[in-house]
Amino acid sequence: GSITRDSQFDLLVQCKYTGTSVEALVIDVDVLAPPPPVAGPGPLRVELRLGNGICTAKGCMEEDVAYNSYYLDGEYPVTKVLRDPVYVEVRMLERTDPNLVLTLGRCWATSNPNPLSLPQWDLLVDGCPYRDDRYLTNLVQVDGSSGLQFPTHYKRFIFKMFTFVASGSANPTKNVLQDPIMTPLQEMLYIHCNTAVCQPSPG
Repeated sequence: GSITRDSQFDLLVQCKYTGTSVEALVIDVDVLAPPPPVAGPGPLRVELRLGNGICTAKGCMEEDVAYNSYYLDGEYPVTKVLRDPVYVEVRMLERTDPNLVLTLGRCWATSNPNPLSLPQWDLLVDGCPYRDDRYLTNLVQVDGSSGLQFPTHYKRFIFKMFTFVASGSANPTKNVLQDPIMTPLQEMLYIHCNTAVCQPSPG
């Protein structure tokens, strides 16, 4: 059958008039807010992509335009210089419920596609920049001013490009304690994020 949960009621008013006075009738109607959408099972698709917008005007801030365009699948792997900013966006796909909020838990980088592989380097921990990194990841606020139809379906952050290193002995033929040599591996970086989708509780 069909059902509804919209607020509805009938108010019956009976008026009696007398010829000697004027009466006022004031009615205050409180309308209940519509109920939240009904949850249903189904796939939830989340995409991670890199922004590549470039400033073309004098005085332009690169962070303001970085998320205006994105690298296409055929443009990967993307070459970056160490300490170059990397503009990351995580977004929810195929959802139109404005009450849904995408959240990031942990985001990290590995040197191969397996998210469990080692070495790893944290970018975000519990949605916050990893504090043991000298170059803290910057969270980018996504709100109504972004021009996105559903800004709560997006998360953005910026980190400085890095590479993993292999540590080795400075001189393996001598038994003298020395600082280890850090050799850049110059491998590809793969970015991973744990995500969750929630609905804010009323109040």
